[in-house]
Amino acid sequence: MFASAVGRATATYGLVAHAPAARRRDGTGRHRQLRVCGMAGQKDGMGGPKNRTGRTHDPYSTPLRDGNRDRLYGMLTARAAATLLTYLTEMNKAGASFFMEYMVANRIPYAYGEQAKIADISGETFITGLLTMGPVHIDEKYRDNYVTVDPPALAVRLLDIRLAIRDEYIADLAHCREENADMMKMSCMKNLENSFSSAPCEVDYEDEDGGVNLKAKP
Repeated sequence: MFASAVGRATATYGLVAHAPAARRRDGTGRHRQLRVCGMAGQKDGMGGPKNRTGRTHDPYSTPLRDGNRDRLYGMLTARAAATLLTYLTEMNKAGASFFMEYMVANRIPYAYGEQAKIADISGETFITGLLTMGPVHIDEKYRDNYVTVDPPALAVRLLDIRLAIRDEYIADLAHCREENADMMKMSCMKNLENSFSSAPCEVDYEDEDGGVNLKAKP
């Protein structure tokens, strides 16, 4: 049954699987473990080296691409936090007050040139901090009462908003090729207009046909 499952996985996903441990032994007589090659996050089928985030992304990703991805996740998380804060300001004043203070104390340094840990840049620290935080009591002004804020619930809403914004980004960036072509076209037209306007013209009355001839000054 195990061999058939490995065979189905090999045929379906194009993986290269070695024989089960029970059927193969190395030179020392010990059983060799099953190795599945060709999976994301692996170069040699033995679990490494992985990219610096530890996730199963492209194993051949360059450090520059890793940095861009980390900052992109950070920007996505920051925009989702700003959106959630807008919702809380309209519906939950106590939650908005707590979340604003949390955003200030746990700023996501995703901007280019800022140096921080990868978890901080990508927004993981921001989200996990909310998920692992207990209930917070916010005292109400002019009342002998308090309002309880549930940070993990805010984190779940933040993740949902982040996913929705990701879909919006994908839809917007699908037109990147057309926008590049439009910018190139507008720049070429502007340069062409400037080339004509920068060449001064003068009236030449020495036209053989007796007409007025406009020519550019040398």
